Amino acid sequence: MFLKKNTNKMRSLFSVFALLALAVTVLWFGANNSTTYAGGEAGEKTSELTVSQAAPSGATRGTLFDFTGEGRTDFTTLVFNENANITWNVVGNPKDPDPNEGLIRRFDYGFAGDLTTGAGADSIVPRDYVGDLKTEVAVYRDSDSVYYLAQFPLATNTGITLDRTIPFGNGATDNFGAEGDYDGDGKIDYTAVRVQGGILNWYILTSGTNTFRVIQFGTFYSNTATPFRRTAIFQGADFTGDGRDELVVVNYTAASGTVNYLVGDAVTGAGVITKSFGNFNSDFSVTPADYTGDGIADFVAVRQTQGSNQIWYVNNSATNETTATAFGYSDPLFEGSGDSPVRGDYDGDGRHDIAVYRPTNRTFYYISTANSGSLQGQEAGNDGETPLGSFGLY
Repeated sequence: MFLKKNTNKMRSLFSVFALLALAVTVLWFGANNSTTYAGGEAGEKTSELTVSQAAPSGATRGTLFDFTGEGRTDFTTLVFNENANITWNVVGNPKDPDPNEGLIRRFDYGFAGDLTTGAGADSIVPRDYVGDLKTEVAVYRDSDSVYYLAQFPLATNTGITLDRTIPFGNGATDNFGAEGDYDGDGKIDYTAVRVQGGILNWYILTSGTNTFRVIQFGTFYSNTATPFRRTAIFQGADFTGDGRDELVVVNYTAASGTVNYLVGDAVTGAGVITKSFGNFNSDFSVTPADYTGDGIADFVAVRQTQGSNQIWYVNNSATNETTATAFGYSDPLFEGSGDSPVRGDYDGDGRHDIAVYRPTNRTFYYISTANSGSLQGQEAGNDGETPLGSFGLY
């Protein structure tokens, strides 16, 4: 699921020579209340069709959006062609690049559908589903309820070919983009989320045992709810450090700006954490991931302020301490007029980096924690393209 406040085409706002980043550490003054549960919450329970035991935790997991297997997020942009194909542009991010050499692949895969209504559009779901530490090119097609997966073309002069198809879920009723490694075997599990009676039902195909279960977790609020509320479903994230992802649901209230996270156990459906963090009206909420390097997912909100830098608020979920880092140009109206926050581990140190994609010069910028917090950048894509790393924002 492409979770973003506004998907209008990006436009130029600032000069590339203006100030990009200023890092500071401060206390968080917004909502920051959390509760950790030892057991489940009312209305959040498990209903297993086939009981499946989790695989042993600690399996090595691939890096997000790492198509080349180098242990670093590649620089990827997408083009959504009206009622036609989706064009992928991937610039490799190797650990030890040869001088004046770089891997660049550009290929079509998936359907963009109607860009106004979204009809006929595939969901973008690239992850490592086989456990080979490489991200597979993948889409989910609603029209036939099928995952389509392909291996990334590493060799030159070779096109991308369909590797396999996985029929799963119901494209007419289910939401996709909530995939995670819910059994801890190092492989991403196919996941469909269905709303039934206002409750979110998670259909998970466990890769470790090839069995299927349904977990009830979270309440769904439609866009017409009063007061105005809505629900976003994020990819799984490991909040306990046991190698297994938890389920992540976020509920927003526009009037108050409240952003409430619900984190649940993917095997039992029991509540793990509830947390209020960020502000719906001023922040991008980012899919939780490990930004602090302790192996546990953190909460992230990127605040947009008129005429100022974006502020990245990262809450260490283990210590409940929050840091604030100014990085990138703000987009206070959420209309694509500034930098886009992007997800990923671009320097390969095992933690996500604070990073943005700047459309005015088609460049990814990130703070490299592996290189003493230095500013790094890489040009990728053409004008008007969308960074893959911006999927998973709301």
